[in-house]
Amino acid sequence: MKSAHNNQGAIAEVISASITGVVAESWQGQGADGLPSCARPRFGSFLRCQSQDDGISVLSVVYDVVTGPLDANHRPAALQMSREQLKLEQPHIFALLRTEIHALTIGYRLDDRIYQHLPPRPPEVHDFVYPLTDAEVQEVTENLDFLSLVPAVQAVPSDELLAAVVREADRARNNDLQFLVRAGKALTQLFRDDYDRLVSVLKKMKPES
Repeated sequence: MKSAHNNQGAIAEVISASITGVVAESWQGQGADGLPSCARPRFGSFLRCQSQDDGISVLSVVYDVVTGPLDANHRPAALQMSREQLKLEQPHIFALLRTEIHALTIGYRLDDRIYQHLPPRPPEVHDFVYPLTDAEVQEVTENLDFLSLVPAVQAVPSDELLAAVVREADRARNNDLQFLVRAGKALTQLFRDDYDRLVSVLKKMKPES
């Protein structure tokens, strides 16, 4: 039985997993307005799925966040009301929604060592999911070999995800020009046979001005 303190900082729970990716359901809590609220991590942000049985932490990046009904009997419908009106008149409808986080596996941590290739096994259903701290993101992205795994994503344009992942890693470093140069070199190697695609990704990964 997992002790209660181990879920501190977790935002979601694995509901489906494979070697290459994970789907997690975001935990619902109470927002500042008293209504149900849940985490919706940023596109390209970094997560870890913490095993409850062994020391493996599977590392991943978010490529989609989907909010929808709990089941087929509670499908939302257009009500022509503002969100504020809905909160006042029909607050219960927010409890009938759930948010799924879809993430691509980019590596794993075992015995304080980070491996930037697919793990020996996927996370378990009901493992807890945590956002990486800035320090953890810096550590995970010190080596950029994992970028070669990102183009495998089919659900969203992989170039957009590559650029978002670099932006998130740069954000954790408070806009580090040297890191962006390293990332640019890594992408140049990745797309050495596709100049137009390389230029497109490089343009998207620039930090916001």
